[in-house]
Amino acid sequence: MRDRPTDEHRRLTEAELGRKLQRNEIVDHVNEDKSDNSKANRRVMQRGEHTAHHNRRRTTGQLVKALSMYKRGEKRY
Repeated sequence: MRDRPTDEHRRLTEAELGRKLQRNEIVDHVNEDKSDNSKANRRVMQRGEHTAHHNRRRTTGQLVKALSMYKRGEKRY
C-alpha cells in the first residue's frame, strides 16, 4: 500500500493510540479542515457514526438555509 499525503491524519492518530485503526474506524477532522492535523482537530469515530454525524450537519445546514430564505421572502427554498 502506498502512503498518500492524505494518510497523515491516520498515521498521527495511530501513533497516539499505539495501534492500527480498525477497518470500521474513521479519523474525523472536527473543524472539517483536512489540512489541520492537530491533535485537537482529530477524533476517532466508527464509520456509521461518522456518516450519521455529517448527514445531521448537512440536514441542519439545509434547514437553516431554507428558514433564512423563507424569512427573507424568497419563493424558492
